[in-house]
Amino acid sequence: GCCSGSGCDGGGCTGGCTSGCRGGCCSLVSANGYSASDWDWFNSTMAGAKLYRWWADWMPTSEGRRWCHDKLWEARRVVDGMIHCWGLEALQSGEGVIDIGGDPGFLAAELLRSNIPVVVVDPAFGVSGKQNSMTTRILRTFDSGKLRLIRQRFDQAFVDDPKNGEILCRASAVVSLYPDEATNQILYYTAAFALRTALMPCNECQQFFPPGNPTFEGFVEELLSLDMGYSQKFGTAPMKREGLCDMPYCKVILHRSPTGPPRARAQLPRSGRRLAARRRACGGGLKNK
Repeated sequence: GCCSGSGCDGGGCTGGCTSGCRGGCCSLVSANGYSASDWDWFNSTMAGAKLYRWWADWMPTSEGRRWCHDKLWEARRVVDGMIHCWGLEALQSGEGVIDIGGDPGFLAAELLRSNIPVVVVDPAFGVSGKQNSMTTRILRTFDSGKLRLIRQRFDQAFVDDPKNGEILCRASAVVSLYPDEATNQILYYTAAFALRTALMPCNECQQFFPPGNPTFEGFVEELLSLDMGYSQKFGTAPMKREGLCDMPYCKVILHRSPTGPPRARAQLPRSGRRLAARRRACGGGLKNK
């Protein structure tokens, strides 16, 4: 239920779909993920055009509409959990929530419905063929003051870009459902910046499962172990695992709830130091509930 657009033929989903990815678990074709220009190029190819058309034709079907309904329900449950954990006022502060890999806008729509500003970071946004009336209708009612779209990968280059400094500086939280290739970057930088974080790992993307324990449980354990190393390095709260009931796809979410101030400048990697200094210049860390 997590696909962001490459389909089985792109080397992503291994769920046995024959045309596109009905389970929807793969997000990008290359090992590092497509950039916005890569997506535009891919859509100009025969394979890209075929995949786009498959999604665009599938979305209005009864099965596609059901998938959209389930994805909105999933997003609503995640947003309600964030509000319960961190408080609505905290999430509404600053730049609001950064939604990484948010195409086609299910999570953004539910954040906006709760009057929470959102910045969607996803190179595939609007070009995957997954646009649908359910989310488009909601997203169109909000201006750029509440909704911002950035068609970039969340990676080292994104963090190094000064244009993104203010966003990271003032983000109230980071959320990502099925981030795939961006997972490690999210764990690392949310630990480095001591950001509230909610992350739902992909339960279908077997290509990310560790060789020693090639199961979803093994994948979750590996992520928690990896994050523990980052959290200890930066002295912030580690990710915690929560089970979710009545969810249509993945039933596990990882979340970080820091209680201290942002990282000291000397503790960050070189690229992060500039951003940490910029974060303090914006008034220090946002108050954590």
